[in-house]
Amino acid sequence: MMTDYQSPLSNRYAVDILSLVYESEKIMATDMLRIAKNYKTVIKTADQLVDLGLMTMHLEAGRRLMKIYELTPKGKAIAKRMVECREIFYGRLDFEDGSASEKSEKKSKKRSKS
Repeated sequence: MMTDYQSPLSNRYAVDILSLVYESEKIMATDMLRIAKNYKTVIKTADQLVDLGLMTMHLEAGRRLMKIYELTPKGKAIAKRMVECREIFYGRLDFEDGSASEKSEKKSKKRSKS
């Protein structure tokens, strides 16, 4: 059996968009400029994530019309794992005992035992 490793998450900025929306709960389309300066590219990927059912988009009227993006339950589950992967990569999780736990939690436990 041959597995297709091409994933919608491999689209440019997909992981970054999911992580940003997860950390913010909901964002305006213009907030995605924190990820990349090319607005069209970022919004194209965000709209693909909407088509895949990972995010929702609705319009809000104010002084101007705003695109608001939020994660679906499926998108939240995926984004949560993306954020965990990012924490592992940047060394914010400790794996000494074989399970992932926050370093600050381990340090506070060690101090309380002393």
